[in-house]
Amino acid sequence: MNPALWDVNFEAVPGWTGITGENGAGKTTLLLLAAGLLPPGAGSVRRPEDSLYCPQRTDDVPEFWEDLFFAGDNAAGRLMDRMEIGSDWPYRWETLSHGERKRFQLAAALWRNPAMLAVDEPTNHLDAEAGALVWEALKTYRGIGLLVSHDRALLDSLCGNCLFLREGTVTIRPGGVSRGLAEEERERAEQRGVRKKLHIEGDRLTAEAGRRRHTVEGSQNRLSKQRLDPKDRDRRGKINLARLSGKDAIGANLYKQMKDRAEKAKEALEEAANPHERKRGITLKGERARGDRLFFLEAGNIPLGEGRRLSFPELTIRPEDRIALTGPNGSGKSTLIRYALSHISAPRLYVPQELTPTESRDILDEVFREEEKLRGEILSRFSRLGSDPRVLFRSALPSPGEIRKLMIARGIFYDPALIIMDEPTNHLDPVSVELLEAALAGYSGALLLVSHDGLFLSRLTNREWLITRQGKDSALLAEG
Repeated sequence: MNPALWDVNFEAVPGWTGITGENGAGKTTLLLLAAGLLPPGAGSVRRPEDSLYCPQRTDDVPEFWEDLFFAGDNAAGRLMDRMEIGSDWPYRWETLSHGERKRFQLAAALWRNPAMLAVDEPTNHLDAEAGALVWEALKTYRGIGLLVSHDRALLDSLCGNCLFLREGTVTIRPGGVSRGLAEEERERAEQRGVRKKLHIEGDRLTAEAGRRRHTVEGSQNRLSKQRLDPKDRDRRGKINLARLSGKDAIGANLYKQMKDRAEKAKEALEEAANPHERKRGITLKGERARGDRLFFLEAGNIPLGEGRRLSFPELTIRPEDRIALTGPNGSGKSTLIRYALSHISAPRLYVPQELTPTESRDILDEVFREEEKLRGEILSRFSRLGSDPRVLFRSALPSPGEIRKLMIARGIFYDPALIIMDEPTNHLDPVSVELLEAALAGYSGALLLVSHDGLFLSRLTNREWLITRQGKDSALLAEG
């Protein structure tokens, strides 16, 4: 089995060090190694004894939440107030939104104040207001911080250095992620310039070698005696003299030299090839459904737990609709999606906000059980969404970003008339977000998207369902 990381060597100092890379590049693996939760297959990791990992997933109540809740001092109270954490949250974990869970998870980790803190995707699931709360809280940490995130603004504002993971190796660049990406793009532009020059030189040498080969072949034909009249002593004498002079041998040597130079130029071009530049982008299949509507729901309300309810007006999704479902964390967006799914009969592709580890493994197993041709096509589309399929073969559990891409790559073969995605940009690297956005922009069916990414929604939707808070309850305001 190939390792997820190799030839990785770096030193982290107090302050935040950002870690970025495409889905499946090994970012979470690096955090687990740094925190001592995963032993290295080779080499060693030196870290403070007091190290803590704050996970990407929000399945379970934070291990050390009691330390924060029962500290009994003003500092703990201020942190809970800053992160807007309710006193009943540990006791109703199942009814919390993933954004609320993430805030609670981060607050418990920051309260421990370890010497080394590894944080995995802290702004996933968060609306703009909650994201600002988390940013302010992370700024207060003074230890050695490792921060995996696809949030460029967060990495730029907090990090003094960034590690860029590519193909299992790491490059360290000073400054935030935007500065590092600009430097990386400059280097790639230089590499493209070198490859262009090598390509031009290779073509020139190949053409010159071909010309010289043609000259040598012509000379060989001229020096052949096969078709000469046996009595043509004059012509035979000239051929013998030419052979003795060695001019044709010189021509043959020049051809061989030029051929060797052309082959070396080809090898240099292959060595300069960029392994990261693979084909990207997919087309989402699907035809606009016939009829006036895909979905209709009479006005009503849904329980949200703890005596709270979400009320909604009459709801309709038409074949041409592209709807943004928005609202603050905990207002009931995911609950409404799940309720609507039970009333939709049209062919659909649903990508939930989160999947359990068991559900993720099941999806991976189902893909590997597909007929070989279909499996190959699914993995090809997975690759074109910005991840390496080879990573799936050596992974017991795909990353959250990878499993989303796998669901999309597989789901498009069933020609859905409606695509529903709950926080689709969570867990995705910036390049993958762009690829997903381009694919959805070209999709001809209906869309229902839940997201806190305003730019993403503005480019893809033309209607909005806005959920607002009304006391402890929520209400959906549906635009016509």
